[in-house]
Amino acid sequence: MPQITAYEDAKVNRKERQVPTGTAWRTPLIDPDPNNLATPQAFLVEGTPGRVIKPHFHDYDQYQVVVSGDGLMGKHPLTVNAVHYSRAHTPYGPIVFGQGMGFLTLRAHKDPGAQYLDQPETRVKLEQVNNRNPFQVTEAPKFDAATAGAAVHTFEEIKDEQGLGSFSISVAPNSKAMAPDPSNSNGQYLIIVRGSLVYQGKEYKALSVAFVKPEEGSLELVAGSEGLDALVLHFPRSVAQQAAAPKAARSEPGTRVWQCLLCAFVYDEAKGIPEEGIAPGTPWEDVPEDWYCPDCSAGKADFQMSLVG
Repeated sequence: MPQITAYEDAKVNRKERQVPTGTAWRTPLIDPDPNNLATPQAFLVEGTPGRVIKPHFHDYDQYQVVVSGDGLMGKHPLTVNAVHYSRAHTPYGPIVFGQGMGFLTLRAHKDPGAQYLDQPETRVKLEQVNNRNPFQVTEAPKFDAATAGAAVHTFEEIKDEQGLGSFSISVAPNSKAMAPDPSNSNGQYLIIVRGSLVYQGKEYKALSVAFVKPEEGSLELVAGSEGLDALVLHFPRSVAQQAAAPKAARSEPGTRVWQCLLCAFVYDEAKGIPEEGIAPGTPWEDVPEDWYCPDCSAGKADFQMSLVG
């Protein structure tokens, strides 16, 4: 049976604490089984304007979904409903809370906690992970209004051949639709971001979170009187992926590719980063020494000339 929790029911367990950059709150929504840590974990993180979470990584794959406010993930803007996916052992951040922000953290497996890159032992651990295959991406959903039945949109970037996949779905008021099948995944989260879901006689209004195991099959989505918008997020079947076979790197300045050793962000000299004032064709040597990775904040010393596409 799917696990499902509404924020309205969970907020009694909301905990507040003071952090160096402001005030933080955490609300558990789905707690892992203490006798079986290979069970889902979902909670809501909130923070006051200007709060900063330092660059870090986790031991397990995870999604983060912005549900209020705005901010930055590294150098990438975050707005409501933005979905960030990071593979295990992929550094990301800092997370900067704009005018205050709230986001869900969603995992199929309990994680021991954030491992911060400013701690030397953490960098050593990261370097010792075998077959590490870092990957992360942030993508915004598209919700197409459904006047009858349902409309489904598939994310373009949050996907792979191991079952990773993300969808946004809109269901018309008082209508029914089947959620995407989770059987080819390592578990599925559904997040009700607008309207409500009627399940076993109870109405779960936004914000509500459900976890569906692969063997439980597609969940029937019964929309309430206002309809519903939901995000459907699948975890990949395997978190350990072999790196692609290496290719020869180009050596002519202005056409080389440099890759972050921590999070796999790629700087392509031919493309540059115009939005940061780095013109196409800019050699790596001419990138300012104080420039840092937009995904995990690593410095230039953490890049090496890498593979070509």
